Amino acid sequence: MKPIWALRQLLAVLRGLAIMVALFWMLILFQLGPAFLRGGLLALRDEVVRAATAGVPPEHWNVAITRMYEALAATALVGCLLFKAQRVLGRKLAALRDPINHAWPRGLRR
Repeated sequence: MKPIWALRQLLAVLRGLAIMVALFWMLILFQLGPAFLRGGLLALRDEVVRAATAGVPPEHWNVAITRMYEALAATALVGCLLFKAQRVLGRKLAALRDPINHAWPRGLRR
């Protein structure tokens, strides 16, 4: 097995995970977008609080709201890290190619 093959597979996995996180955030924006357009940041905050406290007993609302914000921040951070990692790996793979012929080096062809 050639090392270039493993890097290409890793890049494919990173891109797949990044697409899933991006789709997750698109769904969140479709859910929260209308509230933001109608009432601004305050309505957006109220919508997040409403979603976080749905089905939770009132004595646990503060914890539920905090965990909702932590989960949103964590998924945003993971998305940014995946984006950066796939760009770095893509550039590394591009650097392995022959810049003159735009072809793979001998022995590393597809």
